Amino acid sequence: MESNQTDYFKRNFTLGVANGLLVNFGMAFMDPFTVLPVFISRLGGSSVLIGFVSALYGAGWFFPQVFVSRIAETRSRLLGIYRQAALVRILTWAGVVLTFFVVDPSKPVLFLTLFVGCLLLTNLGAGVAAIPFLEITSKTIPVTSRGLYFGWRRFSGGVMGVFAGILVGLILNEEAAGGGITARFKEFLTDALGPLGLFGHEFPVNYGILFLLGGLLVSIGLVLFCFVGEAPTVTDGRKPSRLLEHLVAGLKLIRRDENYRLFYLVRICWQFTAMAFPFYSTYAVFEMGFSESAVGIFVALWMGAGVVSNYFWGKILDRQGNKLVLIITAGFSVIPPIILLILNHLEPAGRAALPGWAVFTMIASTFFINGFIRSGRFISNITYLLEIAPADKRPLYVGFMNSFTFPLMLSPMVGGLILNWFGITVLFSASLCFAVANFLLSIQLREPRQ
Repeated sequence: MESNQTDYFKRNFTLGVANGLLVNFGMAFMDPFTVLPVFISRLGGSSVLIGFVSALYGAGWFFPQVFVSRIAETRSRLLGIYRQAALVRILTWAGVVLTFFVVDPSKPVLFLTLFVGCLLLTNLGAGVAAIPFLEITSKTIPVTSRGLYFGWRRFSGGVMGVFAGILVGLILNEEAAGGGITARFKEFLTDALGPLGLFGHEFPVNYGILFLLGGLLVSIGLVLFCFVGEAPTVTDGRKPSRLLEHLVAGLKLIRRDENYRLFYLVRICWQFTAMAFPFYSTYAVFEMGFSESAVGIFVALWMGAGVVSNYFWGKILDRQGNKLVLIITAGFSVIPPIILLILNHLEPAGRAALPGWAVFTMIASTFFINGFIRSGRFISNITYLLEIAPADKRPLYVGFMNSFTFPLMLSPMVGGLILNWFGITVLFSASLCFAVANFLLSIQLREPRQ
């Protein structure tokens, strides 16, 4: 490896952006808030199961970090941990894909058990890799370039994610998807990609193709990051602390560091704002009667909003700091639940009186706004935490915060329970209340650059 820090920066920036492009591109084919909820519903899964599967993507990423961080504090290099986790993730993605083509879908209990089990393992692998990824990034990407770095990861992946959304619509329902894009562009895609055998398949093979495409792209992205350079960290030779001692140290941080504690409350409110996200697409398909091909349009809007916003968020992060992005995203997060509450409040006759395009635009706008918000929130949650954490305690700050955010990542399960017990109106109303609280708390955060 090179010994020059500039070489690390150039190489890691390039490989990190390529990793983000491929992982985000791949995940668009199996998005937990648009594609997965509709797939689980088609297979007969309950709203609680929909919430659980959607939550796996976040919960699996956060949960292992407190365990990995106690080891990371004592190691000079962490790339080996990332590589081992990448291998696990690739193998379990293969298991997800094989489920579609080996297990009989007429046995939904067996199918869902294997499917969810493989998803759980691959997302736990992502959580193990998170600390090495963030620590290597912190050591080689300067603070004034991190907004640009994470912005480009999301921007490039988002551009490809829009394309993925179009393909999702075609693969799930080739004929209906033509209404969402020009006939000429549809003809071009079907002619160019038709020989690959992607189109015209019945459920659940069509979803299996989505996961196959997504898994391949994600796997290539993981392999690329395995070749980053890592500057060794000087350690004092101590052994990893006991888990209980590590947890106590993290709890002391919560008690002593007021801003750290406030940021944790902000993240609590954000997660409970997001508990309704998986049910936006199921509401559109199963309550409002839109076809499954509309899911492709939602994916394209969700990802496209990230494309539009990433440059905007990156500039604010690098020039004005993370707090402003947290405030702006919190403010915008009140809009989607209000739109759906208005739409749901209308009687069926009232909705029928509206033009079909108007109803679809209202629903589609919630995906665009949430995609716009989520992009900025994803970047600022990471960069704000990295910036407020002292360098010598960064693994503890990051690992403890992210692992204790883990239970909150199960909020979509809570959303599923609320939907089952109280209905969609209560779910959207609760999401709105947490969005307002998130905004009020974000205003009180400290700007670390001041």
